[in-house]
Amino acid sequence: MSKTKKLRITKRYREIFQVVTKSIGDEQSFLWTTKDSKILKYPVKLEKVDAEENRIQLHTQGNPKDIKTNDILFLKLDYRDAAFKAQVVSISGERLTMMFPEEVALQENRAQPRYYFHPSEGKMAQIVTSGAAIGESENLHSLIVCDISEGGIAFFVPAKLKPAFEMKSKVRLLSLDAFKLGAKPLGEIIFSLPFEIHEGMSSKEGYKIGVRFESVLSTVDLERFILKQKVFSLDDQQIVRDHEFREQVKINVVQVRKELEKNVKFKKFLSTLDTGTGDAHYLKQHIHLLCQVMTGLGTRLGWISDRSIDKLIYVAYLHDIRFMNHPHMARIKSLKEFEAIQSKLSADEKAAFLEAPSYAAEVARQDLSSFPDAIKILLQQKELPDGSGFPHGLNASYISPLGSLFIASHYFVDYVIETPDWSISEFIKEHKFILKGQYFQKILQTLKDQ
Repeated sequence: MSKTKKLRITKRYREIFQVVTKSIGDEQSFLWTTKDSKILKYPVKLEKVDAEENRIQLHTQGNPKDIKTNDILFLKLDYRDAAFKAQVVSISGERLTMMFPEEVALQENRAQPRYYFHPSEGKMAQIVTSGAAIGESENLHSLIVCDISEGGIAFFVPAKLKPAFEMKSKVRLLSLDAFKLGAKPLGEIIFSLPFEIHEGMSSKEGYKIGVRFESVLSTVDLERFILKQKVFSLDDQQIVRDHEFREQVKINVVQVRKELEKNVKFKKFLSTLDTGTGDAHYLKQHIHLLCQVMTGLGTRLGWISDRSIDKLIYVAYLHDIRFMNHPHMARIKSLKEFEAIQSKLSADEKAAFLEAPSYAAEVARQDLSSFPDAIKILLQQKELPDGSGFPHGLNASYISPLGSLFIASHYFVDYVIETPDWSISEFIKEHKFILKGQYFQKILQTLKDQ
């Protein structure tokens, strides 16, 4: 009996782009759709990928009469059994153009689940290199863990240490963070790739070294390692490099919070953030990072003054107040995402999401200590440049500069939190088709210039 293939959904631009480009010229791909309860398949060959225009060009065998512009079709690729759904943009004879996919299901080649970490999480491994006795300190190395599974580990090696980690040489894993391993697995280096890690807005060059264990790592040791909680490091993600500015923002956050706590409703919300776990803890991290990203970007753009910093911090704290009883709803980024899952939500959850911008704006309107423009920013927090946002469906021409700053910063913060190996260039690649318009272009360019 054949084993069922494991599939994994990816939304990472780099991975999707690689899968699609590797399929160019492959004649084993096909489109399929359903019509009148029948599955219709059409063999196709990928000819071109235009990432700038967000398009994929295909050559069909014949001219399928059942396919029309704006149809949503599945495209199945032979490479890693990848499949995705996308919209038909245009048809010209046997050539068909589709939208570049936002997510792809692909075959998972790994035998065990693999866990990825960002350097700011502080996940460390202590290893000893080949041929050394475990007690020889000169061959001991404490290295940042990039990813790990029961079958192997990858870690970051600074360039100066690279000679100690040659291909096919042996290494032994001694400990993970503060957890000393009972059975210390021996492994062989199977790949070495140039790699860089981010430290603030700068980066450190070195190598990502991959090791395959000769015997699997204990499940107990692995779970103990990956479940260790560590607060997301805000300083590592700061947009502005000026240390004095960063410290001033922290002071401003404390001052704004003190003012908010004078209001009973705000105090209850802040208490939920401080004492909560899981989604509430995520919401707290999300707000803290949003404070720093918005003020940092706004300062570099020249859109805010020292006196405006408190306003942006105020907005960051207030924008998700409707989710006080439903913190998990804060993870839904857009109306499109909401509509895809709304059938699974309760009436209260649906109301919380759809009311969030107007609710936050009304709270600010009734707050005597509110700031000029805060209401407008809060109302525009879920708008999008193409007009697909809510509550008013504004396009880029009608979204204010600070509203644009909030929207772009919000997307960036979610991306950083969700992406262990995030990079500004990848964020821009993935979001430049969403964040369009004069103000958004200035924001992305400012990010790019870091």
